[in-house]
Amino acid sequence: MKVPSRKIAQILIIFAIGSLSFLLAMGAWRGKTQKKQEVPETPSTEAEMKLTDMEFTEMQQGRKFWTMHASEAQYFQDQQKTLLKTVQVTFYLEKTGEEVHIESSEGILYAGTKNIELRGAVRAHFPREYVANMEKALYDHQKRLIWSDEPVQVSGPGLELEGQHWEYRIPEHATTLSGGIKASLIASRLRIEN
Repeated sequence: MKVPSRKIAQILIIFAIGSLSFLLAMGAWRGKTQKKQEVPETPSTEAEMKLTDMEFTEMQQGRKFWTMHASEAQYFQDQQKTLLKTVQVTFYLEKTGEEVHIESSEGILYAGTKNIELRGAVRAHFPREYVANMEKALYDHQKRLIWSDEPVQVSGPGLELEGQHWEYRIPEHATTLSGGIKASLIASRLRIEN
């Protein structure tokens, strides 16, 4: 039984065309799925504005309330907030003319309220060499209050304190520390003022 060579040629051509069609279809399908995967999705919350070495001063009735410096600021209009990196805030004490300086690794400025949230190695420097350390601090602009519900260590001349809740009322230049208070007096460094 001899199969005509013409019939074998037709079968081979049909097989080749079918194989080629299959390979092209698979390549086109893979290309479409790969293209879909290669296109990065645009985040729904992209910053409207990005600044480096930013400084902002809050003024009311011709007087400075506070000044903020940040190495980077990203403003998100839909959320009315600015994400900050390497933050330094100076609060101006009206009664005494002194300043309170707070620094942190990052923060958020809420545009609508002008409240500030500071996070990461927060360190506050107060007049008369007092320093407070915590991981998170918040500033309430309307109340002119800086506070934290994170563990806080406060140190100054001859005094070391630890507590769970801390607040500093700017207009009164007064601090409250509460919750599991631990206090240490160091007589050699103690300084009493009138």
